[in-house]
Amino acid sequence: MISLKGYVNYSFTLAQHIFYILLCRMIYRSRAPLRIGLAGGGTDVSPYSDEFGGAILNVTISHYAHAVIEPLSGGGIVLNAMDRKETEQHETPGQLPINGKLDLLKGVINRIEKDFGITEKNFCLTTYVDAPAGSGLGTSSTLMVAIIGAFAEMLKLPLGEYDIAHYAYEIERKDLQLAGGKQDQYAATFGGVNFMEFYAGDKVIVNPLRIRSKYLYELENNLVLYFTSTSRESASIIKEQQKKCFAEE
Repeated sequence: MISLKGYVNYSFTLAQHIFYILLCRMIYRSRAPLRIGLAGGGTDVSPYSDEFGGAILNVTISHYAHAVIEPLSGGGIVLNAMDRKETEQHETPGQLPINGKLDLLKGVINRIEKDFGITEKNFCLTTYVDAPAGSGLGTSSTLMVAIIGAFAEMLKLPLGEYDIAHYAYEIERKDLQLAGGKQDQYAATFGGVNFMEFYAGDKVIVNPLRIRSKYLYELENNLVLYFTSTSRESASIIKEQQKKCFAEE
């Protein structure tokens, strides 16, 4: 028995005490919405947006990318992508190997460890997305935003909406060298219906549109989202787009 004599006239069994500790342990959850593009897709990709500027209209939907960070008492870092059924374990949050497996998760950890330092050395990062990869809904970029959001909460990072979106873009496009545009990161961070403008020098302006509920309900009523069981790798498509832009210069 564990007695708190002199303070509170209660006593706990060891099992109750352990349960209390587990109950009080902080778990950090984050989610970011997937999006559908309505107009302007592809104009957010360099070098087109750098030379001509880009403009995109998109809207987020009720499907999400989720990230959960749970501190552990030991065992290092556990990475778990539930939807992909992939798990890895590492001893420290240093520079984790980028080897084609769970690279999005490891890319965020590597960058945050480099820029801010991760004080919690033992944790489990679990992720899952409500739609399959390659579905055209911005799943990878949205997952990046969700993971950054969870770490921002755990480490109390001073990151605003533009900061998180740009941070996700830099990790995915520059650190991990995955070809793509910018709209997905900003849609996932801001949410809702947005008109976005893209300019040279990574300048992005997000204009949230205030649309009456009755019009949104009508739009929802006239949209059907199907999964065709066919996926595509957006990075290869965008590389081809970039190649054509360079060829025309």
